[in-house]
Amino acid sequence: MCDKMLDKVRQTINAYEMLCAGEKVLVGLSGGADSVSLALCLKKLGFAVCCVHVDHGLRGEESDRDREFCKEFCVRHGFELLVYSPNVKKYCEENKLSTELGARKLRYDAFEQAADRFLCEKIATAHTLSDCLETTLLNLTRGAGVKGLSGIPPVRGRYVRPLIDCTRAEIEEFLVSLGEKYVNDSTNFVDDCSRNIIRLNVLPQLERINSGIMKSYLSTVKVLRETGGYIWNLTEGAINSAKLSNNSYKTDALLACDEFILENALSQIIKDACGESSFERIADVVNICKNGGKITLPHDVYAESSHGILKFYKQADAAPEFQSQLVIGEYMHFFDKGLLCKKYIVEEYLKENDNVHKKFTNYQIDYDKIKGSVFVRNRRSGDKIKLSGRDFTSSVKTLFNAAVPMQERSKVLFLCDSEGIIFIEGFGCAGRVKCTDSTKNILEIKINTKLSQ
Repeated sequence: MCDKMLDKVRQTINAYEMLCAGEKVLVGLSGGADSVSLALCLKKLGFAVCCVHVDHGLRGEESDRDREFCKEFCVRHGFELLVYSPNVKKYCEENKLSTELGARKLRYDAFEQAADRFLCEKIATAHTLSDCLETTLLNLTRGAGVKGLSGIPPVRGRYVRPLIDCTRAEIEEFLVSLGEKYVNDSTNFVDDCSRNIIRLNVLPQLERINSGIMKSYLSTVKVLRETGGYIWNLTEGAINSAKLSNNSYKTDALLACDEFILENALSQIIKDACGESSFERIADVVNICKNGGKITLPHDVYAESSHGILKFYKQADAAPEFQSQLVIGEYMHFFDKGLLCKKYIVEEYLKENDNVHKKFTNYQIDYDKIKGSVFVRNRRSGDKIKLSGRDFTSSVKTLFNAAVPMQERSKVLFLCDSEGIIFIEGFGCAGRVKCTDSTKNILEIKINTKLSQ
């Protein structure tokens, strides 16, 4: 059984290009059968193994037992070990998370920290074919596409799952053949959560129908993964062709896609924006892409479609409106930026700035063309400007949609005089105040982030 198990794990590692020969890899070690088997398999296959154990402290003496078992196991087999003991309850209370989600977040944070300390590029987790089938069934009950029905991916970024084609029964037999012990998590045997209900109640009934369900599922899930990979390539192409920025997309490019690819693309886009997607949310976003409008998504995220642009943003990201009198010659601070405007006589300015062309740039304006006082503010609804070099007036909203990330738009600095906008950060000055050959005095505008006086 030992050699058969090692052959299967070797084939899985090679098939998915998980690890290079002899590579150093971090194993997430709980002390259970799966993670103990994973560490031993990788060692026997010639990989340099180090381990991390996360003591969530949620099961009292049982948590202490698991921690001590992992320490003894690593000493016996010569594995380096790091142990993390985060305060899960406090973290979940502070971040308003369920214990399950909070513990998972802290566990993966610990994995990342340990991998960096051990200088490991890859992190191996002990997910098995049995775990994968449970995930497929769980996703099926909630509604899922090909990706969800494919269960747990063999590789996700730096995370690899060498046991993903092995069943729990095979793993336990492997440990028996080696005479190795392991610990059991008692919470896995109580059907008080969705995954445990599937593991303890649903799978045994499916095995009554087909005793070879694991073999059948392995064949099926491989087809699903291949299909999912093909669909993802098409989906990624659709997303990239529509993408304007990290949170804005061209609706015409999205709507030109085949309906199936459109739904997959929007599913991924919505997940990137708010972390969650569903068939209902996809349908809602398709509707606003076609007809315009705005909808609310989880975690205070909004999706809005107008003028051919689909954008996602958090209301909390918007900075409050402000307006401040410009003080020429003094540093002024707004958000994380420093603003400095200085007045120069043209001849003196050119002497001090030999590399500046006579026609200047969009960050110098003709001081004598300014009307009344100058003040600094951020954007307002309905803002428009006729930029230097253009013979038409542009909506600031249109300019921002094409070039400025949603979360930064309320922080862009404007200079205005009594007749309106004369300068917009990132876009330049209005045509009516641009410098010409007859300019005598200029106002130079400098904007730096985190500028100190």
